[in-house]
Amino acid sequence: MKPNRLLFIPAVLAALVSLAFVLYALFGSIHPDTLQSGVAAGMRRDAEGGDGLFRTLGTIAVWCGAVGYAWLRLKKKRKSPSPVVKKLGKLFNRLHQPAGYAALAFVAAHGSYFLTQAAMKDDTFTGIAAFTLLLSLAVYGYLIRRVKLKHVRRIHFLLATAFAIVAIVHVGGSAILATLAVIVCWALIGLIERRAARPVRDGRQ
Repeated sequence: MKPNRLLFIPAVLAALVSLAFVLYALFGSIHPDTLQSGVAAGMRRDAEGGDGLFRTLGTIAVWCGAVGYAWLRLKKKRKSPSPVVKKLGKLFNRLHQPAGYAALAFVAAHGSYFLTQAAMKDDTFTGIAAFTLLLSLAVYGYLIRRVKLKHVRRIHFLLATAFAIVAIVHVGGSAILATLAVIVCWALIGLIERRAARPVRDGRQ
C-alpha cells in the first residue's frame, strides 16, 4: 500500500471511533443516576465551583478551535488585494498552531475533570468523540511540516471539520456561535477583498 494511502488509516479509525461514541450517545441507553465515574454514587461535587470552571475551559477550547479553523481559509489570502486581509492572514497564521494546542490542552483538562468527577451522561460520550478527533487533528497538524507526503493537509482539514461538527453536537450553543463567527469572518473578508479589488478592475476598463 502506498504511503499516501496509509496516512488515511489512523484518521479513518479515529473518525469511526468518534462516530461510534456519537451514535451511542444519541441512541444508547444512559442512566445518569446509576452510572458514576470516579466518584461514588450520591457524592456531591462543587457544581458552582469545579463544574463551572471546567465548563468554561471547554468553552474556551471551542473558541480556540474556531480561531484555528478560520485560518484554513485565511491562509489562501496571502496575496489578497486588501492590506487588511493580508495582515489578518499573517495574524491567524501565527495564532493557528498555538490556538490548536491550547484547544487540545483545555479539552484534556475539561474532559479529565468530568470523566473522573461526574456521572456518565450522553454528552460524556460525545465529548470523548470530540477529544478523539481533536487529538488526531493535532497529530496530523504536527506532521504537516515534518512529513513530506501528499494529503496530510487534506486529512488535517477533514478532521478539523469533523471535530467542528461533533463539537456542535457535544456543546451546542457556544459551538454554534463560534461556527457562525467563523462564517461571518469569512464573509467579511470576502466583502473587504471585493471592495479592495474594485478600483483595480475599474482602472483597467
